[in-house]
Amino acid sequence: MELKAGDIVSFVAKDATFGMAKLLRIDTHADLPVPQPVYHFLIYGLRNLFPPNAAYIQDAKPFIGHLPIMKDGVEKSGCVFIGFQDVDTTELDGYHIWREAFFAGEAGVFDLTLDEAIAVVLEALGKSFPNGNF
Repeated sequence: MELKAGDIVSFVAKDATFGMAKLLRIDTHADLPVPQPVYHFLIYGLRNLFPPNAAYIQDAKPFIGHLPIMKDGVEKSGCVFIGFQDVDTTELDGYHIWREAFFAGEAGVFDLTLDEAIAVVLEALGKSFPNGNF
């Protein structure tokens, strides 16, 4: 599936629930010294037993403002397009902070699925997903 900035997708979690994320930007080798495109996501605080659809978008609340994932990880995440919403410039604040840290050697990119990368971030922060699914 070809994704573009603004696409909102559902993804499969290891516990067979579904999450929802918005693609904020895609960086290519021309943008970053990486071997494959990097997809930058905003993760919504939603977990559901059923795949979310477009009706969920209007009430979705951001949970993780920026999560950089290698293309391979995105492809393994079981992403399904559910809608589109223009990317607001304020949604890119986390991306800009990450980019500066990346070029300073202080940040990286996850070569994991969305679900696995979220779990790593939450573990590092000592937090859990709002409804405890991680």
